[in-house]
Amino acid sequence: MSEQLIIRLASEAHQTIHWLIWSEKEQEIIASGELDNAEALSLLTEKAQTRKVICLAPSVDITLKSVAIKGSFTRQMQQALPYMLEDELASDVDKLHFSVLSKKVDQIEVAICFKAKLQLWLDWLEAAEIFCQRMVPEALALPTADETQWQALQQGKQWLIREGAFQAWSCEDEMLGDVLALRLQQNTQQVIQSHSPLPDIQVGEWIAATPVLPMQLLAEGAIHTNLNLLTGEFAIQKENHLQLHKWKGVAIAAGILFVVLVVNLFVKIEQTEQQTLVVKSQVEDVYQAAFPDQGRLRYSRIKKRLKTLLASANVDKEEAGLLIILNDLLPAIKAVPSLQISNLKYTSRNQELSLTISADSFEAFEQFAAKVPARYAFEQGTLGNNADRIAGTVTVRVK
Repeated sequence: MSEQLIIRLASEAHQTIHWLIWSEKEQEIIASGELDNAEALSLLTEKAQTRKVICLAPSVDITLKSVAIKGSFTRQMQQALPYMLEDELASDVDKLHFSVLSKKVDQIEVAICFKAKLQLWLDWLEAAEIFCQRMVPEALALPTADETQWQALQQGKQWLIREGAFQAWSCEDEMLGDVLALRLQQNTQQVIQSHSPLPDIQVGEWIAATPVLPMQLLAEGAIHTNLNLLTGEFAIQKENHLQLHKWKGVAIAAGILFVVLVVNLFVKIEQTEQQTLVVKSQVEDVYQAAFPDQGRLRYSRIKKRLKTLLASANVDKEEAGLLIILNDLLPAIKAVPSLQISNLKYTSRNQELSLTISADSFEAFEQFAAKVPARYAFEQGTLGNNADRIAGTVTVRVK
């Protein structure tokens, strides 16, 4: 996906939420705006359906810490991490979520947030049917800072300050001078590059950066970092990819409706009552397995129910072609457990579906190719090895 939707979440539901759509291909803003509150996130639902979504978490709700360890970080250390920091935190560690942002020998970088707050943000997004793939601490989306030059940005009545790769904080506008004085006790002339109008304070040496929209600055930083608060119990399950999640129910319905239409044709041709009863019973079983929460329906009602479901999904001609291909590919996808889809693109003109996929071996790609139905032409691009997984692009086209 070349376009990405960046949402700057608010700390509280009644506060303003900023958003921006950025095109990596064109390197420009496609659209941007503000929402009055969390309930208004539903206005972004349609925009989020075909774009990767990255959310910025308010720095006021995130604590960043460097933790000294002995040797390399292990799974046992992960479990013990909350209690390693217990004396430094004023809150009950069982109520906190710890995300390890960086692992180095003898040191790790950790982002800490209340579980209830993180869940609240996810609840807002779920209510709006927005699938967030990454959540980044907003101050760490500022340009990279180092010991010689910090980065600063004013957002509303708050200042975001980034001191290093994993050191950042925020404060209210009126507190900026006092907080900086404490942070700069050993270096009162620290250079601070501001991406907002320079503040009227005498602490630190301030310089002005090239003007850029605040949300554009944060969006570009969020896109080009791999940081993510959604780890551990909040980790996103890869199989719940946005596009597959969007079409799963509709694709099942389309497949069942196809079976129903075939049954109708069979009935007209064969006129065999006993065989018809058997096939109708099988359709009822398939429907019950696909939609267990809707109760068992008689065959005569299934066809009408499936047509209603498909109509409610607003499936146009182009989307219908995509659904048919996805439905045909489902058995092949399920046959390769390690297969993961990270992107898909459908071209209706030549009925072609391109999938960016990864698997745990080259053999998995061969197994997937062998399972693709014969009525499709299958083309496989160059495969590469990335993080112990094999990744590449495959194209499926109707012959």
